[in-house]
Amino acid sequence: MRKHLFLSVMLGLCAFSGMTVYPTPAMATVTQSPTIKVRGQIVDEQGEPMPGATVRVKGGQGGTITDLDGNFQLEVPGNAILLISYVGFKEREVAVRNRAIIDTIQLQADDQMLEQVVVVGYGTQKKSDLTGSVAVVDAEALKQTSNSNISTMLEGKVSGVQVTSDGQPGADPTVRIRGVGSFGSTSPLYVIDGVPMGTSIRDFSSNDIETIQVLKDASAAAIYGSRAANGVIIITTKRGQKDQPLKVDYNGYFGMDYIPKGVYDVMDADQYSQYIGQACANSNTPLPSGYKLNSETGKYHFQDDTNTNWFDEVFKTGIRQNHNVNLSGGGAHNTYNIALDYFNQKGTLEGAGPNYERYTARVNNSMDTKFIKFQTSLVYSHSDQDNMGLSNASEYVQGLYGDVTNILRGTLLMQPTIKAYDSSTWVLDNLVGIANNFNYDAYGYGVYYDTIHGDISASNPLLVNNLLQRNTRVDRFVGTGSADVDIFNMFGFNSKNHKLNYKINLSYSKTFCKDFTWIPAWVQSNRVYLSKSNERLTKGSRIYSDALIENVLTYDGTIGKHHINVVAGQSYEEENTDLLTGWGINFTEPYFLQLQNAANTYSESYEYKHAILSYIGRINYNYDDRYLLSATVRRDGSSRLTRSIRWGTFPSVSVGWRFDKESFFPFNPDVVNMFKVRASYGELGNENIGEYMYQAVMSRNNMTYNFNGNVVTGSAVSTFVDNNLAWEKKKTYNVGIDLALFRNRLEFTAEWYKNTSEDLLYAVPVPEQAGVSNTTVTMNAASMNNSGFEFSATYRNRDHDFKYEVSANLSTLRNRVTSLGFGTDSYISGSYITKVGQEIGQFYGWVYEGIARTQEDLDNHATQEGAQIGDCLYKDVNNDGKVDSEDQVVLGSGMPKINFGLNARFEYKRFDLSIATFGALNYHVSDDIYNSLNSCYGWGNKEVGMLEANRFSEDGSTYLSNVPRTYVTNSASLGWNDLFSSRKIQNAAYWKIANVELGYNFPDKWFGKYVSDVRFYVSAQNLHTFTGYHGYNVDYAGGTFTPGYNFCSYPTARTFMCGVHFTF
Repeated sequence: MRKHLFLSVMLGLCAFSGMTVYPTPAMATVTQSPTIKVRGQIVDEQGEPMPGATVRVKGGQGGTITDLDGNFQLEVPGNAILLISYVGFKEREVAVRNRAIIDTIQLQADDQMLEQVVVVGYGTQKKSDLTGSVAVVDAEALKQTSNSNISTMLEGKVSGVQVTSDGQPGADPTVRIRGVGSFGSTSPLYVIDGVPMGTSIRDFSSNDIETIQVLKDASAAAIYGSRAANGVIIITTKRGQKDQPLKVDYNGYFGMDYIPKGVYDVMDADQYSQYIGQACANSNTPLPSGYKLNSETGKYHFQDDTNTNWFDEVFKTGIRQNHNVNLSGGGAHNTYNIALDYFNQKGTLEGAGPNYERYTARVNNSMDTKFIKFQTSLVYSHSDQDNMGLSNASEYVQGLYGDVTNILRGTLLMQPTIKAYDSSTWVLDNLVGIANNFNYDAYGYGVYYDTIHGDISASNPLLVNNLLQRNTRVDRFVGTGSADVDIFNMFGFNSKNHKLNYKINLSYSKTFCKDFTWIPAWVQSNRVYLSKSNERLTKGSRIYSDALIENVLTYDGTIGKHHINVVAGQSYEEENTDLLTGWGINFTEPYFLQLQNAANTYSESYEYKHAILSYIGRINYNYDDRYLLSATVRRDGSSRLTRSIRWGTFPSVSVGWRFDKESFFPFNPDVVNMFKVRASYGELGNENIGEYMYQAVMSRNNMTYNFNGNVVTGSAVSTFVDNNLAWEKKKTYNVGIDLALFRNRLEFTAEWYKNTSEDLLYAVPVPEQAGVSNTTVTMNAASMNNSGFEFSATYRNRDHDFKYEVSANLSTLRNRVTSLGFGTDSYISGSYITKVGQEIGQFYGWVYEGIARTQEDLDNHATQEGAQIGDCLYKDVNNDGKVDSEDQVVLGSGMPKINFGLNARFEYKRFDLSIATFGALNYHVSDDIYNSLNSCYGWGNKEVGMLEANRFSEDGSTYLSNVPRTYVTNSASLGWNDLFSSRKIQNAAYWKIANVELGYNFPDKWFGKYVSDVRFYVSAQNLHTFTGYHGYNVDYAGGTFTPGYNFCSYPTARTFMCGVHFTF
């Protein structure tokens, strides 16, 4: 059904576009003459063939590209003129003169390659004229990247950009540009074909991408004002070319996903039996009946031969595939591009999820008249995501063990002595009357106790992931259009040196989301896993709409050595959000999963509106290609703020100096092709702060009043708010140097930056005497800054059969919180602390000093109440003679100080090889699963190394193990070994081989005249990570206040793929 809907919508898009998708008849300027078939070869200055060069007829229709040997063949009029072009080389005209074979055509390298046009906000600039911090992602690298998500294409490609994600199908990566700039959202703004698309672009196909630019400082991003505080990523999608016949490209791949084994070395049944026997003995806890002590061998064993490898039971091989068809072309006055894309990824867990499927269709059209250029883009995307049964501990379902509801955690902590199946059913082995044995341990965690196994550490992950269903379906429609009017030309003022254009941009998008969650009862025989009273169906609907209109006036003029570009405009955007959720409890069997069939139903709904009105202005000035100046201002008015402070003004200025253009430039211009110094300052705002936060909430709950003896229900303010809530503000400073050497073969950029964020929203405590329900109020109270250096370099060599390109980038980051407001010095949450003068969200706990081997160790150490031989010892930081909560200190940072990327692409004749790597240094990670598997407390499975625990000398006076003693129950005398300390964080420095792709380009003659550019490739993703870290996803970012905390993130798979590309 969905496939039929997809095709129907695609046909509708083509019809609705209002523009023909076929080339219009060419208005050729050449005199018609008999056509001939002409052949030739394109080479560079060294005589090397140039594959991929474009050959087309000047002023007419028709064109082709050269094959891998630089050869082309084209049917043209005998008196035609050919235009030959190639990126980085000067365009050349060649007259045919009725020749069937043209001598070798040589192209000359364009020393003005720096004149490459870069897309910036509301316009374009020559790369050599940029004065702000703008990174351009290599277009060739994008073509050889097989990623389903656009954001992941940036991994390791751009200095100062950190991309992290877990491996769950359909997951949205976390993208941070130059660190954390806010306590709230840190995602950048995405702009696609000039239209802001918010902070998530998961629904779009990466195959549609033509170019990507990243705006990192305020001088580059200020044109987007309050939406650009976290940086801007500008994406341009593919469009057809004029005078090009219909071209059909297919690109597809098939891959298999594997979760690497052995990351955690967990115990088997025999090892676990030994461990649990020793732990019970240490705790003076009776041994569960399923475990026996062999008096002859002194070893423990389980009552039967159950030895479940839960990892093998739960994980499977995942499958992914992607198919993309692209039709493009154009006539003399129009172009078209139609793209159809299908992506499917079956996850690596047995059960209902996670899986992700997406259909995408895009139609891009353009049409020129004498004075006006029209462009339209229509996009439809449908995605279907099956989520894991449960993914985190906050999704607690009564009747399931709430401490380890995460599937991954449950898989690794489940005892190997419990069977996964019993009579083809997922069970927890022999748990009689399990519902009656649900209790809470000393920490308040829910546990099941079974006389055979002891406390059960998890609900059966196979049962949970098959029983519980969670699904999200998303349909997204985006339509954009623009009309660009050449005003001077329209009124007969034709000048190459002066242009005045008016452009109107229109955009409308609507997204429909449907959420479905089903938690059925699970009762089998006398085992109650989930009772009818907890059975739950939840259905939700989320509708988001966004409308945008922009009016932009652009003047571009040159007078002598002076060049000026002026942009002035207005923008209005309106967003609407409509949320509806209903849920029902206790259904009658057979199940008909509609809410009206529940015994009890509930519902709630919300509606939000948001609008922003903006005025923009920018001036770019260039004198003699030497002195560069750019000034921008944007004024935004946002409905998210109260009327008195609704408007914010955000200016920026940047300057540049082309030192290489000076007469006194001391270096050889053939060696140093560009030497540019630039600096910028700018201010940005952040209005991504939530809706109606400045408005107090009225409540009718338990609000009663006595009027003349009559009790009536009324309303009262239940929460306290700050009515003067204002913009978060960001000031950026940037200094950079750009070099191009050896005829632009080597490009190098170095930058220093400092970003200061002020008036950050922060939850300030509310005094109890205020008499309101909220304990905190959000205010503009905090500030912090990020600073660092960025370096990037690219070297290209395309002179011979062996061609290569190597690029590297490195960035540093220093984060400091400078204020938490109202005299607050620190904010502590569990094992994290945010402290003024230090980084946000550092690890906080005790300093581990080793194990007490003897009584003498305990006597000579600061007092640890109840500690015994074999327990952990911690540093007495404040030297008061005892270890307590006052001795907790900062243990380390989860925020990488250095990020780097190293990428390479090689070509030898018909073979090509690309390698993408990235990494990070100087930070730590706390991995929840690793810490649980090495915890000294609890009944769950452990790593094999924990078997070393509990070894004493024969007289018991000396502890011999390097692992603290273990126990299964908690008490004051046993709790020292599980405190959060430096023992529970790991050095997470890593270098990841993210992608290796090997391709072969077949000769066109093998496939006839209708098929060309056939390329077959194989690739490996997430091939290997060099690190000392024990756990999955070493690059997982964590939260804003909890960086480096990896709570059971879905493992990123190792993927092996094969694919093919060809053109009709």
